[in-house]
Amino acid sequence: MSDEIAELHAKTLIEVIDQSSHWKLHPEKKPPFTSKEEAFRYVETHNEPLCVYVPVAESDDHHTVRVTSSGDDMVFTNISFEDPSEIRIHSSHLKLIESSITEMLNDRLPEGKKIASF
Repeated sequence: MSDEIAELHAKTLIEVIDQSSHWKLHPEKKPPFTSKEEAFRYVETHNEPLCVYVPVAESDDHHTVRVTSSGDDMVFTNISFEDPSEIRIHSSHLKLIESSITEMLNDRLPEGKKIASF
């Protein structure tokens, strides 16, 4: 597994996540970015993985998805469970991240629990 994210992938991810009212983007072990501009400045000087904070609907729970690059693919790894799951999405298909991440996480949640809408 790669331990970095390409700047182009990170900037594209920032644009996509910025459209969400519930999901948040943040560097590992740091609070979420407060603005798209702050996120852009960060990724211009850091190539470390980013994380997506994905809340569980009607709950205070959330899950964390780590995002790295592997060639032209972005790798989304659920790090909230003991046994992480992973999906790869080609960078040209990033519009699929909402449905792909939601499916990956919902498959692991207990019955009756679902990920909050994007």
